[in-house]
Amino acid sequence: MSAQQPAANSPENAQAPAEWKPEPRTWTWKDLFTAPMLAFKPKCMAVSAATLLVLGLWTHLFGVIAPDLGSWIWPVSIGFLVAGLIIFGLGATLVAVFMKADLLDDEFLSFSEALGQFKGRILAAILVPVFLAVLVAAVHGLLIWFPLFVGSIPYAGGLVYALLYPLGFFAAIFALLLSIAVLFGMFVFPAIVAVRRHGWFDNVVDTIEAVGTRPHILVASLALTGVFIWFAYGLCQTAGSYLRFSAVNQPVWGSESGRSDPARVEDRAQELSVRALSWVDPVAMGKVMLQQQTRSYSFGGGYEYSRTETDGFYRWGSGLIAGCWQVLVGALILGYCLNLFIGGGMLTYLVVREDDYWDDEDLEDLDKLAKELEDEAKREEAGQPAPAPAPAPAPAPAAEVKPADGTLPTQIVPPKE
Repeated sequence: MSAQQPAANSPENAQAPAEWKPEPRTWTWKDLFTAPMLAFKPKCMAVSAATLLVLGLWTHLFGVIAPDLGSWIWPVSIGFLVAGLIIFGLGATLVAVFMKADLLDDEFLSFSEALGQFKGRILAAILVPVFLAVLVAAVHGLLIWFPLFVGSIPYAGGLVYALLYPLGFFAAIFALLLSIAVLFGMFVFPAIVAVRRHGWFDNVVDTIEAVGTRPHILVASLALTGVFIWFAYGLCQTAGSYLRFSAVNQPVWGSESGRSDPARVEDRAQELSVRALSWVDPVAMGKVMLQQQTRSYSFGGGYEYSRTETDGFYRWGSGLIAGCWQVLVGALILGYCLNLFIGGGMLTYLVVREDDYWDDEDLEDLDKLAKELEDEAKREEAGQPAPAPAPAPAPAPAAEVKPADGTLPTQIVPPKE
């Protein structure tokens, strides 16, 4: 029995301590106010700007070919809509991967590392928005369009429509509510695809659960995110207008045209930037529409956006350079606004997610990091030093075995861990 007792008390047979798991952090609506800083990432702004420009070109292409489609307008428009959802899903998910790394305290995630993580999420980024759009179309088709098609039978169809009108009314309400829910799903699905490493259909279920769990929080978060976007976009537009106004109203030094050099540079720069961004920028689109209607309208003391600079030095020199800068800055501003939308969805998902979501590996790391940061902040407030790292365990001494024949003892070296 004495020979068996040490074996029973050996370290190999001792029960290992339970692995520590962090308590799930409670994310609140106050975390949404960190969205402007989360969105201010140059890589994300570049990806979002490229996504918006591609979507703008895609929409412009549809507008060009739409007048010649005739009866094919509906199937072609559906195809363009699905392709647009795919473009948005890919770009938004890649941005969400960067934002997830930022929340995990990996601010210097390279493009190659992000693409490596994004590679396993491409299928979900494509199929989740497409499935949600197909779901909406199927519900509308089964509950509204197909019954109305059947009800087009003369006399009998009208009678059935009249008798079953309450059913049709409630079916229309359900179809509209589902459409609204899917629109909210577009707000949070990039975050779910980036965080939840599940199959694409599981991501669809996660999206529906996230929307249906706390819809009031989604509505409030989307409204607050909209305020952030409006403020950021309005501030940038006001800054550009203030700079143009100051350039136009500068004194003229010996110019034959009666306009200062900065004003003539702005004429050409505005011509280029409005033309390049009119597919995605609401203000640029409005300028184009007003120019088409009036061909000349004033701003800030007689400045006309429709004025065209014909002098070669300004048209192909300084005006061209300023125009390229304005296009680049405008695209990055739009990218930042899209980042705010995606970042708001990321933080909103962390607020509305179920408690059992936290056992996901990435979310566990995120909650553990948040707990460590909170503990460190509490220690700094109390003036306590940070705990020293635990020392490495000393190696176990070698056991000696004395043979019965009286020879020298041999050493049994424990295996290295």
